[in-house]
Order: sequence, then C-alpha cells, then structure tokens
Amino acid sequence: METTQRGFIGLALRNEDLLKSNEQLKQQLKTVVEELNQIKQERQEEEIRKQARVNRKRLPKRDPMTAEIYKELIKAAKGPTYINLRTRMALCILAVTGIRINELLSLKVKQLQTLVEESWIAIDRSKRGPSNHKAFLSKEGKKIINDRQKDFELIFLLKEPDAYVFTSEANHFKKLGRIILTKDVNRLMHAVSKQLPDRPNITSHSFRIGYITQLWKDFKDIEFVKQTIGHRKLDTTSAYVNKLSDQERQYRIDQL
Repeated sequence: METTQRGFIGLALRNEDLLKSNEQLKQQLKTVVEELNQIKQERQEEEIRKQARVNRKRLPKRDPMTAEIYKELIKAAKGPTYINLRTRMALCILAVTGIRINELLSLKVKQLQTLVEESWIAIDRSKRGPSNHKAFLSKEGKKIINDRQKDFELIFLLKEPDAYVFTSEANHFKKLGRIILTKDVNRLMHAVSKQLPDRPNITSHSFRIGYITQLWKDFKDIEFVKQTIGHRKLDTTSAYVNKLSDQERQYRIDQL
C-alpha cells in the first residue's frame, strides 16, 4: 500500500513538472509568434511606405532663390506685427544659411546672437548628415544680416537668450509648428511669385536650391559645397547643382 502511494505521489510530481514545462513552452511559443507578427507588420508597413514613394505625386521643379526675389519677399513681409517680424527672420536666415525650413524651429535667440556677432550659427540637422553642422556667413550673407539689424535687435529685446526664435506671440519657450511656419512663408512666396514677370515656382526650399547653386558657381568644388551645406552623400549635393550634366556629376563623384 505504501509503495502504491509513493508511486502515485511520484506520478503526481512528474505530472506537475510536465504541466509547468508545458506552460513555459506555451509562453515561449506565444513570444515567438508575437515577434513574428511584429516582423510581418513592419515589413508590411515598409512595403506600404515604399509603394507610397513610388506612387507619390512629383512636385514641379522649383526655381532657385535669387537676390532680386529675396528683396521682393522682404518688401512683401513689411509690417509691425509679430508675424511680420517672424516671417522676415525666417526669410533672412534661410537666405544666408541654406538650411531647411524645419531646421529653423529649434533655433534659439542665443544662436542668433552668435550669428550676428561671430558670423556663424550651429544647426541641428533634421535629416541624415552632420548632427551639429555650422553654417558660416559669406560676404553677401553678412550684408543681408546687417540689412535686418533692426529686426534682430527687436528679437533680442522681446525674447530671452534661451527662448526659441520661431514661436507664437504668447509663448516664446514653445517651438512653433512646422506647418504654421511653412504655410506663412510659402503663402508669401506664392503671392510674390504671381507679381513677378516670369512667375517663378518658388517655395521655402528655393532658398536651399539657390544657396547650393551659388556656392557651386563661386567655387566649382562639389566636395566643398557638400560639406558646407551638410549633405551626407555627394550625389545628393550634385543633384542640386544647375547646369551640371549627369555625366559630369558622375565623373566628379568617381573622382572623389
């Protein structure tokens, strides 16, 4: 009888071990299935993004910014309101640095002080490339900054050094939304474009196109342009350069 009881106890213990082992296997299987589903979902999302890139509507080719167009934009942005001031500052900084409009949003007043006093500004990159890129002023850039001296002085008067440059009028320590600033600038550019004889297709990105184009015309050194603008790849820079054939771009890339 005692032997039989021991046998039952032994079976019960082994059965308990088997149940625990089975539960662990179930949990491991559940984890594997969840990971596989996650991988599957990520692949599906990537395929959707890839298809969207293929099917996206291509924007018409944008024209580069010129000194003449810039002057007309500044005239159109005249006015005493804070939004007028904010828009003029955006136009000015885009013109002298060639940065993307969304890279304006993280700029703080103390960075503008460096730009005015030392003729360079540190830029936090929004895309691949050097994370702490510095933009230096050319002679023309220094002149543009000097022309906007009163606007800079007003910004320095209105805001603390650690405040953001581009904000709402009510809160100087909260970044302005990218869509708001982009709409303000592009709306003005569209209105000015309609008044110009050749009606150029200009957007905020035209400043970057014009900046890169001018650098190329001045130096004819694609590697210098790449490092100055903060691109990661040389072919990205060469794609911006006007009047440079595919063959010449490929040749220069091969040489470097």
